[in-house]
Amino acid sequence: MIEIFRYEGWGWISFAASLGVFLGHNFWVVGGSRSKKVLRIEAHVGHHFPHSESAIPPERIADFRLLSASGETVLDQGKIEGTALVAEAAHVSNGTQMTVLSLHPRAITLEEKTFTKYIQEEDALVSVTPDFLPGVTTTAQHEIYSKYAKAILTTGDDDVACRVVGQKMEIVPELNPATLRPGARLPIRVLLDGKPVAGARVSSGCDCSHAGGYIAHTRTDTQGRAQIQLSVGGYWFVRSHLIRRHLDPTVAQWESFWPSLTFRVDD
Repeated sequence: MIEIFRYEGWGWISFAASLGVFLGHNFWVVGGSRSKKVLRIEAHVGHHFPHSESAIPPERIADFRLLSASGETVLDQGKIEGTALVAEAAHVSNGTQMTVLSLHPRAITLEEKTFTKYIQEEDALVSVTPDFLPGVTTTAQHEIYSKYAKAILTTGDDDVACRVVGQKMEIVPELNPATLRPGARLPIRVLLDGKPVAGARVSSGCDCSHAGGYIAHTRTDTQGRAQIQLSVGGYWFVRSHLIRRHLDPTVAQWESFWPSLTFRVDD
């Protein structure tokens, strides 16, 4: 079994630190210290991977599970320790363990200039046009956003890392990252409601490069697939974003989805 995460005090990146609002922060999951019997799981929010800035309140958790070849375990909501939300689970002696964390949707209102900057940073102008036009639309924009994270904690000779876990929006690796080395490409698929998302922006980065920020951006093809260039060894993140008109305009103008995946690539 290869240990994927063992890093104390993990924290995560933001797409635009200058926004200064919690919408602008990604959130991620990681495994912290472990013993022979207990696996520590941490969730963080921040600007630069892997430096933590704040913790997710337990009441925001909608789904928190640990998956392995032997089945699924529902995790409790954990507790806040400093800038981390922390939970513990049984540590299996071999095989892959992957944690899944989904948050309840949250509402936010952004003034036109802030919404414009957010859309520009996410390269999502095509997704909001013609309903929102920078410099033309002057009204505040109301959005409901949802966040989803997965982390491959340990890995063995099984398919757990590549499973579809049923999150509203998720990033699914099509190869186990532990089988890859620096220089390889990781094929992934982005799904929304279990169906491929074409044209989704996919961003990736590593703790040891670009100050924990993005290394590269790409977009999914018509089958929701993209490839991530794993240029160096280290702890990697992959995240995506989708914004669209809210299905119920009486609730909000927009809804957005923010999935992430974290894993380690060994040298």
